[in-house]
Amino acid sequence: IYKEIGPGVRIALSKLAVQKFEQTGRPLRLAIDTSIWLFQIQSAKGGTNPALRTFYYRLLRLMSLAIHPLFVFDGPNKPPFKRHKRTGPNVASIPEFLAKQLLKQFGFPFHLAPGEAEAECALLQREGIVDAVLSEDVDTLMFGSGVTIRNWTPEGSKAKTPTHVNLYEADKTKAGRSGLDREGMVLVALMSGGDYIPEGVPGCGPKTACEAARAGFGKDLCELSRKDASTLRTWRERLQYELQTNESKFFRTKHSALSIPEDFPNPDVLGYYTHPVVSSKEKIERLRQSLSWDLDIDFPALREFTSDAFAWTKLGGAKHFIRNLSPALLTRELLIRGQGPDARNDDFAVTENEEAHLVHSIHGTREHASTDNTTELRIAFVPHKIVPIDLSLEEPDDELPEDEAEADDLGAALIEDIDAPDIPGSPTKRRAPTKYDPMGLEKTWVLETYARVGVPLKVQDWEESLRNPKKALAARRTNKVATKGKAKTSKTAGMQRGALDKFAKTMKPG
Repeated sequence: IYKEIGPGVRIALSKLAVQKFEQTGRPLRLAIDTSIWLFQIQSAKGGTNPALRTFYYRLLRLMSLAIHPLFVFDGPNKPPFKRHKRTGPNVASIPEFLAKQLLKQFGFPFHLAPGEAEAECALLQREGIVDAVLSEDVDTLMFGSGVTIRNWTPEGSKAKTPTHVNLYEADKTKAGRSGLDREGMVLVALMSGGDYIPEGVPGCGPKTACEAARAGFGKDLCELSRKDASTLRTWRERLQYELQTNESKFFRTKHSALSIPEDFPNPDVLGYYTHPVVSSKEKIERLRQSLSWDLDIDFPALREFTSDAFAWTKLGGAKHFIRNLSPALLTRELLIRGQGPDARNDDFAVTENEEAHLVHSIHGTREHASTDNTTELRIAFVPHKIVPIDLSLEEPDDELPEDEAEADDLGAALIEDIDAPDIPGSPTKRRAPTKYDPMGLEKTWVLETYARVGVPLKVQDWEESLRNPKKALAARRTNKVATKGKAKTSKTAGMQRGALDKFAKTMKPG
């Protein structure tokens, strides 16, 4: 079906997230079909538990974009067969069990669907609990998701970090060249082959099925009772007549050789699409009322998990943990601070201290292809302030020669800064003592929208320094002395005119 409806709109996920935040004042909310993710990551290679580590870095990436994910798992009442393969009972596999454990430690919510996760995700989107569904399964569209995103991958031949997605909006898809709505897609799946009946109608290809769908046969079918054999037979005979005669000119040509089977459509398969097993209205409302998006991160448990699962052991492993987690967590903390009860504190000194805890300074701006030229600020921060684990509890590192340390770059591929050096992943051999200092200054790119919300005074100071170059030079010299050269100052480009002042009302006195 994707060949018929096209690629949708290719857009940076970061841009999509910022647009939603600017429109609503809250993060983009995504329902994620977890089973697809767990299937995809099985092919990961290298290091200790590569599949689980891939999942870990995907969570970091979502956090770095200030996205609120809701992970949805398959339930016990999913259809027994899909593409001729038995789906099996809902017994939590080890990867699924560990995935749930990791989600709890990150503070990300998850939800068990009564049936298929794809159908539940579509329902959550229609009910407004989430804004969109992230899933590779085309069935999500047939289950009625109004906004669906897929193909979260790098953009460009040299890129490694997943940055862009294909965006599908149901109303735009129907108005587009395919002309397909939800019911039409169901008919296409039934006639040309789908997850539940891969063979479809013998001899019927997707183009013919799409023509039938645009003629309204899909909508008519989905409005019928699948238990009413008489009305289904009448519908089938009408479709067969039009295929053979093309009397109404629905098709490009006659299809006299195409024969609709007497048992088409299978009422059970039709029901899988039109009446999937999903949560009741009462359960959806309970979920709406109970859902918490920004739960506390369990740092000790998460640190222990990475030590056990990824071999990030001893002091070096703890520093590695801080280095990977802190840039993503910084974005999360900026939004929490900007939207929390203390965000409009009238005490300037208190506000300044709170901002200084998160951000040391701002060093530049850019508009990069990875964000579809959405403005970012270069933020200097102290990682250990963001990830406050007790390093004194960690065992000292073994003294190993540098050439005995070997690490993959999976982490870099999934969470690294676009122009930063590779961040090593789990070692395949014992890790050499790291020279990384979590107490020193690190720099990362943060979307301007989120910086303005979280540290408005810092942004104001930086903009003021741009208007006064002498003051900016003095500040850079002072910062260089204070940090003893640990953080190199990047060149500063001109600041784009801000359009987000409505999110940041704090002003310096005087």
